[in-house]
Amino acid sequence: MSETAQISNFKVFPKHTGVWEGTWTILDADSKETRRFTAVVTQKIVDNQWRQTNVQTYANGQSEIQNFVGYVVGEGQVQIEGLDSVFSNYNTLATEVGDDLIIFQVWDKATGLLRAVETINLINSGERIRTTQSLTAEGKLRGVMVIVERRIE
Repeated sequence: MSETAQISNFKVFPKHTGVWEGTWTILDADSKETRRFTAVVTQKIVDNQWRQTNVQTYANGQSEIQNFVGYVVGEGQVQIEGLDSVFSNYNTLATEVGDDLIIFQVWDKATGLLRAVETINLINSGERIRTTQSLTAEGKLRGVMVIVERRIE
């Protein structure tokens, strides 16, 4: 990969920058809802890195913050690192597909096994839909997450 590849010149990632708000619905392997919460996701490009902060707020008023940073590893590809302990055990590769889609693949660092696949589909400049398939260590469906977001900034 060329050392000069700039994420700001990528086809899809720059379209996803901004502040997004949405409802996250988590279903188990039988499609039964197990959790629902709202989140504000801030995504920006800083010094040729993808910077993301998720602020999740639950019905009981509790919230949690998750931070991620991404590094260009190829044309249209970004390696995402979770800066928080729960995500530090995974390798994540985000790849642009077409004009508006990003696909994330998440592997367990210890085993190398695929643990999740997420798609982020930009419907228009102000709306996107995210879906995640989570897998068990045995490769079976653990659950699905559906996120409907709108751009608020």
